[in-house]
Amino acid sequence: MKKLNRNAFNEKLIHRYYFETLYLDKKERINLVPPSLKKRMKDLNLIVPEDVKSFKNYRADFSLYFKNDPKFYPVEVKWKASDLKKNNQIDALRKNRGFLVAFDQPQENDIIDCATINKDHFQNWLIKRAELLVEESISDKVETKFGSGKWIVVCRGAAFDNFDKMEQLVKRKFGIKTPKRFWAHKNSRFVMKNMLNLRLGDELLFMFVKDKGGNQAMSASSNNDLEIFRAVLCKVTEPYYMQLEGEKSTFFEGKSITNVGERKWPHFYDFSINNDGDYRFNKKEKVINRKLIDKNLKRVIAESANQGGVLQNLNELQMEDLKAMIRTNIFDKG
Repeated sequence: MKKLNRNAFNEKLIHRYYFETLYLDKKERINLVPPSLKKRMKDLNLIVPEDVKSFKNYRADFSLYFKNDPKFYPVEVKWKASDLKKNNQIDALRKNRGFLVAFDQPQENDIIDCATINKDHFQNWLIKRAELLVEESISDKVETKFGSGKWIVVCRGAAFDNFDKMEQLVKRKFGIKTPKRFWAHKNSRFVMKNMLNLRLGDELLFMFVKDKGGNQAMSASSNNDLEIFRAVLCKVTEPYYMQLEGEKSTFFEGKSITNVGERKWPHFYDFSINNDGDYRFNKKEKVINRKLIDKNLKRVIAESANQGGVLQNLNELQMEDLKAMIRTNIFDKG
C-alpha cells in the first residue's frame, strides 16, 4: 500500500508565521513567548532568523533582541514539542534564556520554557498569505512572470546623498557595470507591513523630492509643488532580507554598531535599475504640480516621505501616471 504524504508543509512555514506574527501582530505576539517575556514585548526590537550567534554545533531558529539589553533570547520553533530532542539544543536554550514554540506543550513542563501556537490564528494567517507564499516558492525554483507589484519610495534630505553613496559602494565592490543595488528601511511595524509583501520582479520607483512649500512634514492634502531631483525606475531582484554583517549592514546606520539589538536599519532588499530608467533633473526646473495628482496618490507620496522614505504600494494606474510624467518631462508648474 502506498499512502499519500499528508505532511504538505515543512518547518520553514511555521518559521515564516512566527517571524511575521512577532513583527506585525501586536495582539497575538505576546502569546508566542513564555510568561516571563510577555511584559517585555513592548520593547522587542529585532527578530533575527538563524542568527550568526550560534552555540556549540547549534544555531537557533530565531534570536530575539530587546531594547537596552545586550543579550539575546534564542528560540526554537517546532510543529510538536517532542520534536525538540537533541540535548545540545535543549541545553543551549535552557542556559541562555531560550524557549521552545510549538502547537502543543512538552510532556515534561519543566524541561524548558515553552509558548504555544494558536492553531486557529495560524490557519487564518495561512489563508491570508497563501497566494504570496505560493508565488515566492515557485519563483525561488523556476523563472516565472510573477512580480506584478508596484511600489514607490519617496525620499527627502540625506537619502539623496545616501543613494549616491550606495551606488559608489556597489561599484567599488562589484565593478562599474554591476546591476546590483540595495536599499534598507528603518526598523518599525509600519515598515515591515509592506516589506514582507515585496516580491521578486516587482516594479519599484524611487523619487527624490522637496516640498516647495518648505514644510517639514508633507501634507497629503497640500497642492504645493514637488521639486524633483531624481527618479529611478527599478525591478526588485532580491525581496526582503536582513543584513547584520559586513560593511553593508551598517551603511545606513552611519556608524559601527556591534550590538545587533541596537540596529535601526536592518531590513534590506536588492534591485536593478531599468534600462534608461535613471532620470536626473535640474533642481530649479522640474516640478510636479500636485493639483494634477489624484488624492490617493498624493496620500501615498506624503506617507512615504513622512515615514522616512518607506515602501508604499501603488496600483498600476498610479505607477503608469508617474512614469508618464517622468518619461515625457510633463511637469506642469501651473
